[in-house]
Amino acid sequence: MKLFRPIWMVILFSCLSFVLSCAHQTEQKRIVTVTIQPQKYFAEKIAGDRFDINCIVPNGSNPEAYDPSPSHLVRVGKSVAYLKIGYIGFEMAWLNKLAKNNPEMKIYDTSEGVALLTGTHECREEPNALHMENIDPHIWSSPKRARVIARNMYDAFVDIDPDGKEYYAKNYAELATEIDKIDTLLTRKLTPHKGEMFAIYHPSLSYLAHDYGLRQLSVELNGKGPSAFYMKRAVDVARKNNVHVVFIQKEFDMKQALTFAEELKGKVIQIDPLNYEWGEELIHIANAFD
Repeated sequence: MKLFRPIWMVILFSCLSFVLSCAHQTEQKRIVTVTIQPQKYFAEKIAGDRFDINCIVPNGSNPEAYDPSPSHLVRVGKSVAYLKIGYIGFEMAWLNKLAKNNPEMKIYDTSEGVALLTGTHECREEPNALHMENIDPHIWSSPKRARVIARNMYDAFVDIDPDGKEYYAKNYAELATEIDKIDTLLTRKLTPHKGEMFAIYHPSLSYLAHDYGLRQLSVELNGKGPSAFYMKRAVDVARKNNVHVVFIQKEFDMKQALTFAEELKGKVIQIDPLNYEWGEELIHIANAFD
């Protein structure tokens, strides 16, 4: 039996060396931080296994008013880059502080080149393009804008890691094809509903509505719960425009959406525009119009 002991020791030592090597590689993988889950989806598709993608706003949290946990702050402090989504509340409040804590971290704006909408957080029958201080940050809600986000992410990864350019180009091309397929599917599903209005508690589908010929009616007002007066006004607009679909995000209270829908004899659909499975969520939203 003693003759076989060295063989087992060699095997055991080899296994331990492999595990430790893998652990070391994981520890050495560079971190890139993003703000929201849809960004993480795009970033992981492009970066593959060359970077560890850290998403600072967890599932179920509101990125308009999120305060990061200490563990998230530690990972941002170790990040080589931050890919911002643009004008979302968390970034407006925290990004300068995060940059000061990690001055070596490169910051890339993935909204660069996206045509931005403004004045979408009020009860309106038509979009308003005058209030430039009120930029709608939800650019990922439309595949047509997501193409630009993905391209900006590709450029960022190439800038951070030029040696991986061919790898990123291949992954980006696959992601772009996926985005195009979702765009085609949404066009087919939503074209018959062109001109229709839908209601939503928090107006996070402005870009989807704009790009596919729909009209969005916000139930909340400028990020706050509606007053009785505003609710009556929104119900009047919804009735006038034959609204039958009312969307509510999972992080908001369902009660007001149900009350609003009852006034219209419409249906309430719970959605998650911050879902990591970005494409599946958009298809779920489009199916609500059938």
